[in-house]
Amino acid sequence: MNGRGQVAAAVAAVLLLGATACTADGPAKAGPAPPPLRAGLLTADLLPEGFTLNTSEVESTTTRAPGAASTYVPNTGPLESMPCSELGIDSFLTTHAKPLEDVAVGLERRPVGDDDFGWGGQEVLDRYPFGRAAAVLDAVRAAVGRCADFSTVLEDGAVLQESATATQVGDSLRVRITSMPPPEGVHPWVDETAFVRFGDVVLTVQQIGTDRPTDDLRTALDAAVRAYRARAH
Repeated sequence: MNGRGQVAAAVAAVLLLGATACTADGPAKAGPAPPPLRAGLLTADLLPEGFTLNTSEVESTTTRAPGAASTYVPNTGPLESMPCSELGIDSFLTTHAKPLEDVAVGLERRPVGDDDFGWGGQEVLDRYPFGRAAAVLDAVRAAVGRCADFSTVLEDGAVLQESATATQVGDSLRVRITSMPPPEGVHPWVDETAFVRFGDVVLTVQQIGTDRPTDDLRTALDAAVRAYRARAH
């Protein structure tokens, strides 16, 4: 074989080996990009009967740009040392367990009849770096345990006696904050937040405080979970 033939044979061998390597072991292939986080939020067509979207109460039309995991800052004041009085506010999770990305939409159910006060809340989706979401929910549960009984002083000097409880089932967590405003004998005020983890995403449905227990949080949560599973997986 002459020099040109040897070169051609060598090139053919390299090409063959390269093709064999790609088909046998296969190069590392990037998986499909996850769908936009907003795609997993409830939309009007998936709302339970009687519910509407409320875009005036939350930043429901703005998506925080996804952050780089390499520059991720886990907390802005960690959950472990968060004041108990902040446990029930709308943004406590994004403030004290900063996600890479978060989106939200307001939810409400209009009152039906004189004795019905309706319901208000929001759905939030938070995306965390790989493996972080489970740790966040563990930290929330620990914070609730630390804040089992506490008091909050209002601007007018009145003192709220409050208690916090958490119920966990698998990858879901439900937190209830009960406040007893003065004077004694009035109905307690209840804030509830339900969390469900899907991999690195935490789905949250928050209820604005009410003194009349309803099943609306559960209804909204069930619809939100169905919507996320249908559109984000």
